[in-house]
Amino acid sequence: MVFRLSAGFLVAVLALLAMSLYLSDYYLGEERRLIAAGDLPGGLEAARAAGRMDPFDPEPLEDVSYIFQLRGQNEEAVGALRDAVDRDPNNYITYLELASLQFALDDLAAAEENYRKVLELNPQAHAARSGLAKLHLRRGNLEKAKRKYEKVEAAGEISYTDLYDLGRIYVRTGEPREGYKAIKKARRRASAGIEALEGPLKAQRERLVGSMDLALAEALVVQGSYGRAAKIIARSPFEQAPALLRLLETDPEAYRGQVVNSDIQ
Repeated sequence: MVFRLSAGFLVAVLALLAMSLYLSDYYLGEERRLIAAGDLPGGLEAARAAGRMDPFDPEPLEDVSYIFQLRGQNEEAVGALRDAVDRDPNNYITYLELASLQFALDDLAAAEENYRKVLELNPQAHAARSGLAKLHLRRGNLEKAKRKYEKVEAAGEISYTDLYDLGRIYVRTGEPREGYKAIKKARRRASAGIEALEGPLKAQRERLVGSMDLALAEALVVQGSYGRAAKIIARSPFEQAPALLRLLETDPEAYRGQVVNSDIQ
């Protein structure tokens, strides 16, 4: 009799759990449908309902955070991700999302702590190492940023934007030839497939490639290759190009000093 009662209780618990998981998935689906329709309040309520149905899954809270970000409620977005971390403290992806949001909000100390937590949980999480490199770059610590980027590059995981940053760091830390090579490689990757893009995405990529061209000129100026630099600058469509060309022609050492001492934006 006791065995039958225990078995019946277990079946009931499993059925309730299955129903909760089903409802959680249902509400997550509803949330995404509502978000796609532009109904942020409805999407938020659906995501919260999904979180109540499955109190162990961080995904609903990650979605809650995303909706708060769309609404510009950044503190609430951070809080939701912290709650998501509490649900699954061994999930490095959630720590990475939290660190990236904190970095975007300029909370560098908190972001650094969570990027390091990601690497503690998964030493192969190169996105976190890249995040730390950007963090050091924002603080103006070029040497630390360089070391992080170099590790990502050595693993074959570096993006062309990170490679561009690494090249510009080389130019400003006494390795302009390495900088030129890195920026050149980044430019090739950024240019690949650019014709397949359209509208704002294509215009944005073209501006990036144009900025890379000027960075190549900067690397050449720091090397002392003024003639090659002048040819690149003369072809640039950017508004500042004529002024840069005049500076190069009249005072190349001032141009060189301007490059070496400038921040990387």
